[in-house]
Amino acid sequence: MSGQTITGSGAPKVVSQRAILVLGSLTAVLLLVILTSDLRSNLRAQWNESARRANEVALSAAQMLQAPLRMSINALMVIAEESHHLQQTVPQQHDALMQNVVAAVVRRQPQVVDVGFVDIAATGEAPALPQDGGVWTSCDTNLPSITGMPCFGAAEKKPGRGMVLPIAAPVDGHKWVVGNIRIAALERYLASVPHPRSVSFLVKGGYGRVVMRGGKPAAVSNAESEMPRWMRWVIDTSTFAPLRATAPVGSYPFTVEAEVTSQDALAPWYRQLTAIVIFYLFYLAAFICLLRVVARATALQHHYIRSLHAKSEDLRLAQRVGRTGMWSLSDDGQCFEYSEEAEELFGLHNGKTITSIKDVLAMVVPSDRWSLMRRVKAAWVSGARLHTEFRLYLDSGAVRYLSAGGQVVTDESGLRRMTGTIADVTEQWEARRLQKESEHRFEVLFEQNPLPFWVFDIASLRILEVNAAALRAYGYSREEFLAMSILDLRDPGDHPTLIAHVAAPLEARQARKIWLHRTKSGSAISVRIHSAEIMFANRPARLVLAEDITSHLADERELAYRASHDLVTGLPNQHALMEWMDVRIAAGSSFEVAYLQLLGLDAIGDTFGINVSTGIVQVVASRLAQLSDGHGYLTAITHQAFVLADSNPLTDALLHAIAECVTEPIYYKDTQHQISIVIGVASYPRDGIQSDALIARAALAAHAHLHSDKPIHHFEPLMAQQSREKLHFSASLRRAVKRSEFELHFQPIADFPDMHPIGLEALIRWPQGDGSYIFPSSFIPVCEESGLIVPLGQWVLDQAAKASRELRDAGFGDLSIAVNVSPAELRSSDLIANLRAVRDTYSLAHNALRVELTESCLIEHRDKAIAVMKQLRADGVAVALDDFGTGFSGLSYLRDLPIDMLKIDQAFVRNIDRDARSATICDAIIALGKSLKVSIVAEGIERYSQYRWLNKHGCDGAQGYYIGRPGKLSDLLAQWSRAKDRVR
Repeated sequence: MSGQTITGSGAPKVVSQRAILVLGSLTAVLLLVILTSDLRSNLRAQWNESARRANEVALSAAQMLQAPLRMSINALMVIAEESHHLQQTVPQQHDALMQNVVAAVVRRQPQVVDVGFVDIAATGEAPALPQDGGVWTSCDTNLPSITGMPCFGAAEKKPGRGMVLPIAAPVDGHKWVVGNIRIAALERYLASVPHPRSVSFLVKGGYGRVVMRGGKPAAVSNAESEMPRWMRWVIDTSTFAPLRATAPVGSYPFTVEAEVTSQDALAPWYRQLTAIVIFYLFYLAAFICLLRVVARATALQHHYIRSLHAKSEDLRLAQRVGRTGMWSLSDDGQCFEYSEEAEELFGLHNGKTITSIKDVLAMVVPSDRWSLMRRVKAAWVSGARLHTEFRLYLDSGAVRYLSAGGQVVTDESGLRRMTGTIADVTEQWEARRLQKESEHRFEVLFEQNPLPFWVFDIASLRILEVNAAALRAYGYSREEFLAMSILDLRDPGDHPTLIAHVAAPLEARQARKIWLHRTKSGSAISVRIHSAEIMFANRPARLVLAEDITSHLADERELAYRASHDLVTGLPNQHALMEWMDVRIAAGSSFEVAYLQLLGLDAIGDTFGINVSTGIVQVVASRLAQLSDGHGYLTAITHQAFVLADSNPLTDALLHAIAECVTEPIYYKDTQHQISIVIGVASYPRDGIQSDALIARAALAAHAHLHSDKPIHHFEPLMAQQSREKLHFSASLRRAVKRSEFELHFQPIADFPDMHPIGLEALIRWPQGDGSYIFPSSFIPVCEESGLIVPLGQWVLDQAAKASRELRDAGFGDLSIAVNVSPAELRSSDLIANLRAVRDTYSLAHNALRVELTESCLIEHRDKAIAVMKQLRADGVAVALDDFGTGFSGLSYLRDLPIDMLKIDQAFVRNIDRDARSATICDAIIALGKSLKVSIVAEGIERYSQYRWLNKHGCDGAQGYYIGRPGKLSDLLAQWSRAKDRVR
């Protein structure tokens, strides 16, 4: 019956259906409690995660908005400062000059529009100033403050401009510069703010007015971000964060508000709730089905148990006589009778139970046959009990081991017969064979193993057996070893530890441990013990392998030293330094690190060899070690840099002493050397909380001032920011060079007095996504530092050659294009080959391209420059000396330089019509060019008066905004074509 437990001999117990019902119900209740608790926890986590995302979006948007506001403020401040300066110096030219200044600033900051000036003293009021109820945000009066900080007005819509944000900055006590910031430009910055799709945010100005929106296209509403009423009923909501976050935009009068609606915040939780409800209903359905299946299985099980009870006696009998059979041998010794079980053992499957003894003996292995016959005959004659084992060949070819036992008996009729049992002992024979083989292998492995082995008794610790390798390793004879215990191999101080180790459980003994053993001579060897429990001479024993690792430990110590020390100086290396720092960081102890960068070693190594530079490093390391003894932890980071770390503050006196000891002359192998040093200092935790970051920031402080006249510099956060910006700029520049994201603009060069174009100068520009350009003065130095100047120069040559062919096709083939060459391109030795290649590719004349070199290039690489210039002249390429007069080179250079043109730097041309000294210098340069028979071109001409003066004094060419601004070649060709048409 269901719910009963059936007992009896061999009968299994039936699990109660009632027990299953109780256990399943308890499980359902427990599962409901666990799922409910998990839902409550996940509700709190999901809600707070949404609040965190809203807060992160608000902070990111506020930080992103600071950059365009700062640039716009700086633009107005630059205009205000320049206006104030011009008003003080040249008031009569103030308006004309400020137009250029405003135009230049607006070009660099296109988000600033409608820039103008308001003079309050003149008007008595400020009607031109945008007003919002008569009050500007961030100002205390109706007008912008005179503290020098700009003020913001309320956002408004302007025809043709869209939404703008008014801004004003003071020039002096009564004059102000005003303008508008296009909100569309600010919105482009906010578009790059990373935010989840569920977060919406907006920017508010003064008095809480909305300036712009971003994120999810939805209005920010207090009702949508409030907690649902049912949450306050079912759970404690005191630990729930608000879904609305506010962040100020730096020091500007703007705030960013971000929010997530409660519906978006709880959407994942609702999905989880649905899944859990479905899962729980599925469990209840499965549990009900299980109860029905168990009820049917219980009834069927009772039926089978009753059947099994009926056959249990037969099964137990079959188990007792398994693999055993009966046999008998007749009186005449010819008839062999056997049972069905014996028939299977003998491999007889003909269905008979009687056969001849000859057939049986034919199956016996020949080597066992005569022994079997002799034993049977002896037992027959003597009447003693028979017990023998023999082997049979089966029809399959396998061999079976049988054990036979029997005795001669006499039946009621007086006939004698031998009867007995036979059993299959193949498994026992195989076990004995494997045991013998195992014992043989153990004996061979134990005795002939090259590693020391011994066996000791666990109870007495006496050594029971030892191999030859142990005798050789420890120097004892076999008799001496067997008379010892394992305690005799250790120092007396190790005996308690050894006894505890022997008695320890297996898990504890498996831990690796290095032991110190003593040989007969008393010398110590380090060994690693491997042991196993065995039975030896019928008693518990332990087999021990003693691995000698003395030399291995010495090698490990050497490797550990090499891993933690610099091999040249013997000082700890960077890994040891970081461990030292990590220990103190974990303990929360403050410390300082000084990065000591040696300067000048590369030149010494290149001149005197690496051995001399290495020796100098060792001398410096010795000096530093003596000086820093007792003042911190000195390490060698590279072959040119050391780091001194100290838990105490590194005083300026110590750092100056380090700088002085390094800069003292060094005498090494009949040579005298002097090197420089620059020191960067960072401290924990002020400058970083990780060891590698602290080292990097100390190095950054040193490297940021490699060319400073002061040797000691402390880390400042601005250094890291500048380094990141430079790396980001360099990466963007490298990508731009690889993708050829540059444009080539051309500025015309005209003659006197008609301003007819006589050539062009190629000027590279880097366009940006917002339509602005980055000029060469910003990215060319980075290209020269990073090695990008050579591929960039090749691209410029190719584009200039292509432009020259376009000039020729348009009918202006007599105009040459000047290309500026940097010192790095001059050093690459590829300039001549590149010029020849592009001329051949585009089929250009020799004078189609002109090369311009600066005076600074000639000063740094005079011989190289002269050689290149001569090759260019030999190829028919004109050479111009650019920015003449600014390189401070000797005039004697001009005698040897193969040049065709001198270009007067714009610094001398700027005030040529106003300043007598500038006019005198330019007059002298023109006279010098005439005497050397080279053309003279003046750069930076912006006024007619400059052009007239240069024409009067015999200048050959003119270049500047007055002649024409740089532009695309297509624009210049269109302009010149229109001019030709007008002439016709």
